[in-house]
Amino acid sequence: MKLHRKWFGLLIAMALVIPSANVSAQDTTLTIAALQGSETEGLQALAPMYEEATGVKLEIVQSPYADLYTKLVTAFETNDATYDLVMLDDPWMPKFGTMGALTDLTPLGIEQDPDIAQIVWDVGTWPPPHGAVPPSEVGKPSELLGVTVVGNVEMFMYRCDITPEPPASYEEVLARAQEQNTADFAGYIIRGMATNPVVADFLPILWSFGGDVFDEDWNVVLDSPESLAAVKFLVEDLKAVAQPDPANTDAADRSRLMSQGGGYQSSIWPGEVNTIVLGEGTTLDTTTVCFTPIPAGPSGNGVGMMGNWMLSVPKASQNQQAAADFIKWMLQADTQKTYAENNGIPSRTSVLKDETLAEANPYFPVLADALQAPPNWRPRTDQWNAVEAIIGQELNGALAGLKSAEDAVASASSQIRGLMAGAGYPTAQE
Repeated sequence: MKLHRKWFGLLIAMALVIPSANVSAQDTTLTIAALQGSETEGLQALAPMYEEATGVKLEIVQSPYADLYTKLVTAFETNDATYDLVMLDDPWMPKFGTMGALTDLTPLGIEQDPDIAQIVWDVGTWPPPHGAVPPSEVGKPSELLGVTVVGNVEMFMYRCDITPEPPASYEEVLARAQEQNTADFAGYIIRGMATNPVVADFLPILWSFGGDVFDEDWNVVLDSPESLAAVKFLVEDLKAVAQPDPANTDAADRSRLMSQGGGYQSSIWPGEVNTIVLGEGTTLDTTTVCFTPIPAGPSGNGVGMMGNWMLSVPKASQNQQAAADFIKWMLQADTQKTYAENNGIPSRTSVLKDETLAEANPYFPVLADALQAPPNWRPRTDQWNAVEAIIGQELNGALAGLKSAEDAVASASSQIRGLMAGAGYPTAQE
């Protein structure tokens, strides 16, 4: 494990930020339930530094995505005190916020910092401070239940050695795709695998077209004219200039195809940039592939999608203040820079805009702009996993040629209305 910056400045900063580094801290171990993957590399790099300065040990227990979610649901339902900190994907916040499983971080001394985009604080707040609020959560006081540890927003990548300027709109995306598309070079690489993958690829298009899944009152609007236009754009227009068999392409497949020179443009998550697109063995570099926020759709806006990973403190933890102290330290500018130098994806604007980090992380300035835009989050309902599965199956079927865009939209909308009505959303029916 490499640490590119000297520790001295951070040790001094910790002494100032964390006055609790005393004898009792020597016996403290914070157990963190974390995602198994590149998203946790920066956190692992910081662990020995924190122990050196405070005596507090960090035990990072990693699990694959689905296993982590299941493990946390079980722990929260049984009030298990095993974990002092947990990594949460931002679509999980409605589930765990509604369960009342997480501790309000504000009384533990975590304050909002203007150097971190407001949307970063909002996504960790429950009930959500804007947008539709689940019926069971209306009227409840908002609490800060999570702080972003991985500043993740979906962006756009394109071959800037072919066309130096980024596409300004999805209309231009399609025009360029039609110009560049050949038998062995996709004009647009679609991430079309069923359920979560295709929905992640589609939602920025949907929102940029002025469509949505729900309106502010939880009415299903996936079958609105704007939403249908977005679906047709994906499963008809982009499919016509996409790689073969887009219905079986996931994120790693998309980024690998791009890295091997097999496509002109696509959406991209930050974590895939250095690990795949510009990773070992690629044919590309920062002179051949560039990154930009999501292009504008017919709505006039380009709307990225958040995929932030947060750190939260379970109510069952016996080390709540010590856990919050670690989060406070992670938010410090010096810590965030060291975190970024060790494959972490920060959320602090000044760090993302730091020119000394840009060569190794060419997407950082784009990510800073994407966070300020701001991006959108997936609908804040504990029913989202089921909703996403419905949309993802229907879109995948359309991409596979099994149904039309119109049939996919009609089927998905009907299923979602029934699901939401059954979950107590009274305005979700036709």
